[in-house]
Amino acid sequence: MLLRAHCSKKVIMHRSAHLAFVVVSTIAWTGCGRSTALHVPDAAPSASFRVPVASPVRLLDMVFMIDNSSMAPKVQKMNAQFPKLIAALQDPNDNNSLPDLRIAIIDSDLGTGNAYANGTCGPKTLADGTASSYGDLGRFQMPNAKTCGVSTPDAKWLEYTKGKPVNFTGDINTVFTCLTGGLGSLGCGEEHQLQAFEFALVAGGLGNDEQHAMLRRNAHLALIFITDEDDCSAAMNDGMFGVKTELQGESASLRCATRAHQCSGQNLTTAPPGYPTTASFSAPLSACAARTDSCPNATDGDPNGTDTSVSTSCSPLKNIKHLAEEIKALKDDPESQVFVAGIFGWPLTEEDMANATYTIGQVPNPNIADTAHPTVFDLWPVCYDPRHKPASSTQFDSSAAGWGATPGLRLSAFVDEFGKNGLKASICQSDFSVTMSQIGSKLAQQLSTRCLPESYAQYSSCAAHYLIPDSAGGYTRQADDVPSCDASPSVPGCYTLVPDGAPCAPGELLVQTESSSAMPPGTMLEFSCK
Repeated sequence: MLLRAHCSKKVIMHRSAHLAFVVVSTIAWTGCGRSTALHVPDAAPSASFRVPVASPVRLLDMVFMIDNSSMAPKVQKMNAQFPKLIAALQDPNDNNSLPDLRIAIIDSDLGTGNAYANGTCGPKTLADGTASSYGDLGRFQMPNAKTCGVSTPDAKWLEYTKGKPVNFTGDINTVFTCLTGGLGSLGCGEEHQLQAFEFALVAGGLGNDEQHAMLRRNAHLALIFITDEDDCSAAMNDGMFGVKTELQGESASLRCATRAHQCSGQNLTTAPPGYPTTASFSAPLSACAARTDSCPNATDGDPNGTDTSVSTSCSPLKNIKHLAEEIKALKDDPESQVFVAGIFGWPLTEEDMANATYTIGQVPNPNIADTAHPTVFDLWPVCYDPRHKPASSTQFDSSAAGWGATPGLRLSAFVDEFGKNGLKASICQSDFSVTMSQIGSKLAQQLSTRCLPESYAQYSSCAAHYLIPDSAGGYTRQADDVPSCDASPSVPGCYTLVPDGAPCAPGELLVQTESSSAMPPGTMLEFSCK
């Protein structure tokens, strides 16, 4: 099976792409990233910023990653409030119209590379007959498509353009929630939430290359994920999985935590809890974080691999920053075009965060056939649905745990990579209405804002040029500089920067241009700074 990197063409930004090629057994993988002056020693830092200045083209590509392992009640909570997200995208200045939407769905099941001979994490055969060692391969999911109202037999995503459905009938909320409700809850319990995005949007050679066509060059990209366990993205470092006699005293998924988390700077492979886990462990959640010392991994562009079947001094899971950079590289201007929202295991409030505890302790063994180990070590939830709290804070409550979620330290770190374009929410909320509205509102603002980020102020020299939309969905960069109105007030099309101008956030600059109404719809003003 061949895997190759998929990279969007850089037409305007003049950024070069670098390609690393490695071979692991019979699998080839390429990593694609961006190379800018920021990565060149002794070079002046540079950046580009783009803002719409004339009738912004409202294009939004959304990819939902739904954990499909024992998540049914939580997916139902999301579906119940999904209409709030769609409603928040409506433009009150244009008859409450929606942007042109593309919505795709993926799940967290990437298997474990044949580490198990059978079961939910073992080999599987996909709907089209593909034999897979890596679960659902990051393929777009359309379960029960026809029943849900999808009218195009080979549709990979939902499409809504110019105020009406393109490949489905009926209400977009009803169709979407019908599809996500059909994902089931028998996916692999060693969830690869973040790598599922990589398989879906970056890697090639998986039989899903046509998915890359979903991403429109001038559209905004939103990644939204919902899960109740932390990320365990390992492929192709799948030696950490499988039936291991030395780990029979702990749950199969605990190794995703002990080998990828640290508390107070201490890697959790050190006892306690140790690897194998030999003792209970607790620490303030605020003192714990995802490990950043990722082992050499071919899928991260490193030519060296690591034997992860044994204890390692590094984290065997994929590098979080690398995963984020792959997503950012899909867009010419990721600072304004990419948004990430996560609904996962996290304290409900700041007060809860201050009191939250990272706990590893004994739980009833979910494998009832293993009578030699009636209890095993596992990671306890860090939050619970307020309607299903545990009877005791010191005793594991199986019923409450089903409504709770373990701490998503790697997921939190991934969202952090996107700065102000990242949003975190607790999956333990009893109701997702506020979160769905927040996600929709953030995206609506990103689609229409004319704001330069606060980081713009750090650059001493910036040149501005107009980007005119072309027929291919890209832009033609105008050769003439656009001057500031302060310096050249008589020049048509000059720009003015207004500090803290509405609707910009504090520290951002509102961009205003002269005669913008005469410009083609979708015209952008690009600032190239150093």
